[in-house]
Amino acid sequence: MSNKEIKINNTDISYELFESKNENADTIVILHGWRGVSSSWTKVWDFLNMSGYNVVIPDIPGASKLTECNDIYSIDSYSEIIEKFILDLKNKHENLNFDNLILWWHSNGWAISIKIVSNNKIKVLRLVLNNSAWIRNDKKRSLKKKIFSFIVKPFSIVNNNKIKKIFYHLIWNNDYSEALDNPNLKQTYLNMISCDLRDEIKNLDCFTLLLWGEKDTYTPLSDWLFMRDNIKKSKLVVLNDEKHWIHLHNPKRLVETFLQNI
Repeated sequence: MSNKEIKINNTDISYELFESKNENADTIVILHGWRGVSSSWTKVWDFLNMSGYNVVIPDIPGASKLTECNDIYSIDSYSEIIEKFILDLKNKHENLNFDNLILWWHSNGWAISIKIVSNNKIKVLRLVLNNSAWIRNDKKRSLKKKIFSFIVKPFSIVNNNKIKKIFYHLIWNNDYSEALDNPNLKQTYLNMISCDLRDEIKNLDCFTLLLWGEKDTYTPLSDWLFMRDNIKKSKLVVLNDEKHWIHLHNPKRLVETFLQNI
């Protein structure tokens, strides 16, 4: 294991690199979810590395708890950053095999991985969507979200962020409330959740493994069935009794499921 840095668009991106002893090992790039951190995947990368894979996990600027959000990001700008990161990685680590690249995304930001595959600037042989964030569909929004969208604008005039955080946490979730202190982070989050790429997924041409925890309250089964039915080369695996954070609570089972189905 080694911690390294690459500068992308004047931003230093730190990443963890785990090289396999197998010279022909395939490479997996794991991308953490919203306000996640690469180190939270310690057990997963250990199991993957022991199974013969090279593993790379960057801390995504703004989206990581370890980085400041000094700019406003969108699905397009994030996909560009990750594309450049992977291309630079290929040049910097010529010993790593990127011919059979596996792109693995957890939670919020699945749209970025869809965008990357659609852009076709880097070749992704396999895509793994692990408890990825919900499909954006106004017609299917819960009553809770409808209430939030209706009252959020008038409530936004309140100047006390502590009160706002309590309110948004109750009616929405921690992701939005934690972004209030940073305008760039707040707008980045809104950009992320406003993106709906349901049409794009129908054009995906790489094998896509859909891993979903049965008790994941962040993402409904209906979204996963939609992805399974609309991604040409896809396979949905439901992990019984698992929640959103499988990589933390049951990393061995997550990796074993991946290995059995990839």
